Amino acid sequence: MTDTSDTAAPLRFHHDLADGRMAGLAWPDPDKPRLVFIHANGFCASAYKSVLGRLAAEYDILAPDLRGHGRSSLPADPDRHRSWNIYADDVSAWLDSLDRPANAFAGHSMGAVVSLLATSRRQEAAPLALIEPVVLPPMVYLTARSPFQRLMRGRIPIAAAARKRFDGWEDRDGAFARYARHKTFRNWSEGVLADYLEDGLTQAGEHDIRLACNPMWEAANYEAQGHDLGAALRQVSGPIRVLRAEHGSTIVNKRALTRRGIGIDLLSGAGHLAPMEAPGAVADWIAASLTRPAG
Repeated sequence: MTDTSDTAAPLRFHHDLADGRMAGLAWPDPDKPRLVFIHANGFCASAYKSVLGRLAAEYDILAPDLRGHGRSSLPADPDRHRSWNIYADDVSAWLDSLDRPANAFAGHSMGAVVSLLATSRRQEAAPLALIEPVVLPPMVYLTARSPFQRLMRGRIPIAAAARKRFDGWEDRDGAFARYARHKTFRNWSEGVLADYLEDGLTQAGEHDIRLACNPMWEAANYEAQGHDLGAALRQVSGPIRVLRAEHGSTIVNKRALTRRGIGIDLLSGAGHLAPMEAPGAVADWIAASLTRPAG
């Protein structure tokens, strides 16, 4: 794996599902093992080019844009959104259409959980490298699957913040300038913000640039916790390795992982957006985790 900033450039792919089109990026190499990578809530595959390009010498990589994100054109209704199972359904249908199965999976935040949910349904025992998966207390999931689910709306601060997100610029340069000034992006590695905005923005009309992931959909994702994470952890057949950030980690309930013998590695100095802050270190961790013996 290269330890320089030079990374391989991807190709684009698309696949028609029952209700729309899934788009994504690919670093194809049929002679290499296939790695599927799934992005976090509010992001898209292009945000991870600095990570995945570093892995392209070792893997045949596919990175889809999830429903409501990036260049995918699948309907995303926040008022009917209840769980991340909808993403697992999409990914499973897409995987079934591929020319050959995936040999490994990785993902970040929501994408890490979606990777877990999707692979738990499959017979192949592929290893998983999960970066900052969202692992919440059991009561959150139970509430989200109960008649009290509606009470979660408006009670999760990060969802409330997403609903207030600025969305609308005259041009891409204006969007980039606004993001570059924000403290969230100051620790990002050089070039990652431009990679993210490549597909993280969309042309809604003349002089009307919008976020590809509508803020209402992003907010609904934070509240849509009706998936059964525990069942997926029990059902997945491949080995799992987890990377936790030192600051702002979304692995709130570590015991849900450790009691199943899942190893958790710490990335010192990193926050939840570790792939954007330290793409080289994250790429190295993915490569090492997917080749590490189980146990």
